[in-house]
Amino acid sequence: MAVRLLAALLALLPGTFAFAASGTALPRVMSTNLCADMLVLGLADPAQIVSVSRKSQDPRRTDMYEQARRHPVNDGSAEEVLALRPDVVLASRRWQARHQAALFERHGIEIVTVPYPTDWDGIFASTRQIAGRLGRSAAGEALVANVQARIAHLQAITHPARALYLRPNGGTAGAGTYVDAVFQAASVRNHATESGRRGWGRVALEDVVTDPPDVFVVSSMLNDTAYARSGFARHPLMRTLLAERPVVRMDGNDWGCSNWQLIEAAEDIAAQLARLSPPAQLSLSQAPLSPSGGGVEGETTNGRQQITASPTQVPQ
Repeated sequence: MAVRLLAALLALLPGTFAFAASGTALPRVMSTNLCADMLVLGLADPAQIVSVSRKSQDPRRTDMYEQARRHPVNDGSAEEVLALRPDVVLASRRWQARHQAALFERHGIEIVTVPYPTDWDGIFASTRQIAGRLGRSAAGEALVANVQARIAHLQAITHPARALYLRPNGGTAGAGTYVDAVFQAASVRNHATESGRRGWGRVALEDVVTDPPDVFVVSSMLNDTAYARSGFARHPLMRTLLAERPVVRMDGNDWGCSNWQLIEAAEDIAAQLARLSPPAQLSLSQAPLSPSGGGVEGETTNGRQQITASPTQVPQ
């Protein structure tokens, strides 16, 4: 709801009229993948949008699907781009590798690569960059200011818990990733970063068992289903940990694009942690599981509040 309302307000900003007053029409824009769609839907004037990718209209993938359904869809083919003749196409590096940029240039079509920044400074810079290419600089500045204010609000409250982002195959994210940026915005300690991990990778089961996080953060992104049968997710010790530790569940794919929408993920994590316990009491004991997997040692009446989540597991 917040995303759709913000996008609607941005469409009314004076940048559109200033661009038109200069005697130059706003460029017609087309997006060819989900992450490009989110930038276009969040920054462009609706009248500019020629087409968005088919995935943008899938409610399982984004909460901006209703907004996306107001526009024609495409499957990201070169033939569609040439037929629709947009002025600007937002596309991924992978898409550009499959198509010849010179072909589009001959038809006056500019291909803009969708950036994938790993921190908030990069997100703000790329938001301004894309907004400028769309003739919507004022909308870009307003969006950046909105996100910065929301981050400041979140960081006024500190959550002492160490959280581990976990995919069904044991994948996680340390320093230098957009997941780490989300945790920073939510004032949550990243277990993977504090363990010395940088970038993306897989965490060893024994490391999680011997030094468990206070909270697990798991996602239900559609592209994770291929990993659902991983032995990591099905291991008895992992299932026990997930049943006994709080689990923050992130639904949908909106936080997989490394753009301004990551503020929604940060707010979601902070809200779920606030519902689990008052921030000052959320940190759990660091006692590892017993070798038999029969529970957590030392987690009894030591005067510390014990938090137990409903039995759950990594999304399957």
